[in-house]
Amino acid sequence: MQLKFRLCGILLLQILFCFSQEESTTNPKSATVSETLLDEVVVVDSRFEIKRSQSGKTVIKISEKELKNFSGRSLAELLQTYGGINVTGNRSAAGQNLGFSIRGGRNNQVLILVDGVRVSDPSRIENDFDLNFLNLADIVSIEILKGAASTLYGSSASTGVVNIRTKKSNKVLKIDLGSTFGNQNAPKSSFDKLSYFSNFATFSGSKNKFQFKFNFANQNINGLSSVNVGTEVDHFSRTNLGLQFGRDGKNFDWNLTYNKDHIKSDYDNVFPVEDADFVLTTDLERFSFSSTYSHQFGSLQAVVGLQNTDRKFDDNYPRVSEATNFAVDVFNKFTFKDHIYAVLGYAHQRSSFEGVPSNSQNDVYLNLVYLSPVGINFNGGSRLNNHQVYGSHLTYSINPSFSFLLSEENRLKIISSLSSAFIAPSLYQLYDVYSGNNDLEPEENTTFEFGFEWSNSDNKRASLLFFKRTEDPTLIYDYTTYKYTNSNERISYSGLEFEYKNKLFGAIDIRLNYTYNETTSGNLIYLPKQVFGTVLDYDLNPSTHLDTSFQHVGSRLSLGGPKLEAYSLIDFKINHIFRNQRLSVFFIVANVLDTEFVEIENYSTQGRSFRLGLNFSD
Repeated sequence: MQLKFRLCGILLLQILFCFSQEESTTNPKSATVSETLLDEVVVVDSRFEIKRSQSGKTVIKISEKELKNFSGRSLAELLQTYGGINVTGNRSAAGQNLGFSIRGGRNNQVLILVDGVRVSDPSRIENDFDLNFLNLADIVSIEILKGAASTLYGSSASTGVVNIRTKKSNKVLKIDLGSTFGNQNAPKSSFDKLSYFSNFATFSGSKNKFQFKFNFANQNINGLSSVNVGTEVDHFSRTNLGLQFGRDGKNFDWNLTYNKDHIKSDYDNVFPVEDADFVLTTDLERFSFSSTYSHQFGSLQAVVGLQNTDRKFDDNYPRVSEATNFAVDVFNKFTFKDHIYAVLGYAHQRSSFEGVPSNSQNDVYLNLVYLSPVGINFNGGSRLNNHQVYGSHLTYSINPSFSFLLSEENRLKIISSLSSAFIAPSLYQLYDVYSGNNDLEPEENTTFEFGFEWSNSDNKRASLLFFKRTEDPTLIYDYTTYKYTNSNERISYSGLEFEYKNKLFGAIDIRLNYTYNETTSGNLIYLPKQVFGTVLDYDLNPSTHLDTSFQHVGSRLSLGGPKLEAYSLIDFKINHIFRNQRLSVFFIVANVLDTEFVEIENYSTQGRSFRLGLNFSD
């Protein structure tokens, strides 16, 4: 069956390739979308570089400048500042398991891509990827697509896709060095020692179209007990080692990457809640290869990724686990008459977890984009997923939009979409000795969106969007049987997202967002119904930059007790670049008001902390 499925995918590629040749004879133009774009370019929602005004989604694009302004902090802290995204645990003790939620979804409903490669850990409960492994200093940009995107990206892309791009260099030799030190304290405690240390070094270069990069980073934190009643400090350490080689040719480019990541994290007992000398050691190896062959009709791309994860738990029930995730995605991008674009591809994924049966899935997918000269645009497609255990599932996406000028400098975009997604249970949910359930059915859901986005020529932007997602069946944890099961009724999540970006008084960049989430019979434990956040960036002069962020997190449901109270946090950062433009120094104050709050029931949270850092780039 799998062989037939792969042959069908190859045949479809050939058919569409031939069709593209016929179109090209009547319109022999460049196969890439025009590079002379007047507004911001986005990729994640179509896999083509198109103008934001032509996109039928409100894509979040985090630029290199925004990442630099956030240096000295974590990826989880950065993502939390954007609308519709909650990263539970980002303010807890270092090493805390992070709950990554987009629009009320859970970790298994968000797909993480690193340089276009799907990353996940089949030994984790939800087959997700631990963001604690990634070093923010090695990231150059991030694109976030909210809503179901299974047509383009397959299972797990149910509530969103996060595409993370790492740094490369086009200089002969580039050196980046950085060091940060400070403290991590509980609220209302005195600053009496340095407990936060982080360092990184990156050497990269390019010569005769050949590129290379070597990066190393380490972090050590001795700040908090993981549980809020603990008196012992729990240690966290992380080491990152990366090698990257590639060639950027005229018609063919390739990139080969190897990463070795190591985390050692102390943790405590939660049944009962008390100090304990527990240690989790995790080793992650990531291999990836990507290549692009450009031809006159488009481009053929291949992405291959392999992650091996070894985890060792030293606690009351010592155990080890080994897991492997292997993913292949081969797709051809076609251009017809400069306003119709198509992606046809084949994807394979295989997950294995030591001691339990592995599973695999094979997909073929087709996505079409039509960009009208009068602003009526359409993005839609379908994907056929063939799962080893659950058979075939068809997902679809219909995403029309209409963009028009209100004046010479102002544009309004009306967006809508209807998309479906499919998520197979993880190996843990199926086969865990205590909570696994072999009778689980896959999760299927449908998402509807409708909204508006206003923008102008000065890169000011505002958007308001309504969404509703239904899940039937959905995967849940039954606290009466202590096993994973499927819901007996349809569950829905709905909400509003508002985002605004502007420059005040010609000097202060402001970015603010408001998110409201509601559910019918769903699970919003630890997730707030309402979140408001704002970030202010101000250049005192060409060399000195101020950054202030404020976030209000509404009340949340706890696992079994009363509601967790709302809280508000303020962070501050000042950064100065010296005259030679190579050396910069920054100072961060997190939780400026030393607010006491509960992020996760029974776990510690960070109070006021200080960080001082140096970055050198040549």
